[in-house]
Amino acid sequence: MEEDLGRLKDALRRLQMGIYYLNTYLRESFEIKSTLESLEQAFRDYQEIINSTPNLDGVAEEYVREQDLLPVFKEMKARYEAIAGLMKKYDCLIEEIDSALERYRSYRYYLFPEDDAVVRFVDAVFSSRGDVTVKPVIMSENNIAEALEKMGGRKISRVTYVFPGERASEVADVFLRKFPTAGFVMEDREIKITWKQDVNVIRVDAPKEKIFELDETARRVGATVLSV
Repeated sequence: MEEDLGRLKDALRRLQMGIYYLNTYLRESFEIKSTLESLEQAFRDYQEIINSTPNLDGVAEEYVREQDLLPVFKEMKARYEAIAGLMKKYDCLIEEIDSALERYRSYRYYLFPEDDAVVRFVDAVFSSRGDVTVKPVIMSENNIAEALEKMGGRKISRVTYVFPGERASEVADVFLRKFPTAGFVMEDREIKITWKQDVNVIRVDAPKEKIFELDETARRVGATVLSV
């Protein structure tokens, strides 16, 4: 058992490092995409000119010969095919890792089509779960605390208030309508919801066994479950 535990921790550390390194390398794929798009546009322009003005083909031939363009292209093509083949070879591995890590998911992002859907989601999550604590993500307006106090919230810190779960949707609605730039964090003993205005995306942190239940709840109010 002790030996297996040590091997497991070592495997997880190596898995982590591999993911980090590969992610770093793949960030360069955006530059590759941009270069391929430029390459495609240049080639389409070349084709158009040669097809419309065939007598210029000799100019192209001379340029390709003088610049040694063919051997450079062949070298690039070989590398491209090698990388493409390598990526294809490991497609199954990436899917296996994805499936394994998904079993430990403790968060999810949901994209909501409208503010009302956010309110309905909050109500479905918290209305029957006891008290929730609420605070703004950013204390952008001084009257947030005043508004929460007027709603009957019990203050437990400078910007954090407690409300009964059945009033969670009402509190969320106030944030969305009156203090949208502030965002809000709402949580109980198991589930934490973080909403920010910029893209109307909610992050939920919860035990893994709750995540898939929350996925269904989100879908029922029209939200899109994001796989990030």
